[in-house]
Amino acid sequence: MRNGRDAAIARNLTLMVLALLVLGMVLNATGLFAPDRGGTAKLLQMITMLPMLCYLAAIWMIHRAFAALARGDAVEQTVAKLLVRVGACMFLGGILRVFAEPWLTRFVLGRPWPWANFDVAAITLGVAGLLLILLARPLRHAARMRAELDGIL
Repeated sequence: MRNGRDAAIARNLTLMVLALLVLGMVLNATGLFAPDRGGTAKLLQMITMLPMLCYLAAIWMIHRAFAALARGDAVEQTVAKLLVRVGACMFLGGILRVFAEPWLTRFVLGRPWPWANFDVAAITLGVAGLLLILLARPLRHAARMRAELDGIL
């Protein structure tokens, strides 16, 4: 009973964080509706918001995992899926920030622009995402072994 309650509390807290992040994205996107800004400026602002969508998806995946735990789903399988999904979102967000943003900016502006953006935070998130994906593998293996042992016993 306690674990379900803790998962519900965690789910609600992640939902609040998710709502705050969405609010931040909406406030950041207000420039897209400004009539005095040109189409290129709006397009560049949308490009810079792409990684934020990945990080938003990562938090949504955490929310879904807590909801699954509150329903009583198997912990090992749920956490393994969570690690892969969050890791993929973090990695993709880092790749978008470091490589896709400069490339898309170069394409939109039509002039020389750096090929990569050396953003330590984005690189760290990308590497942490890869490590989460790698960490999920032994956890999935342990879940399969536990299910096999439960079947034997």
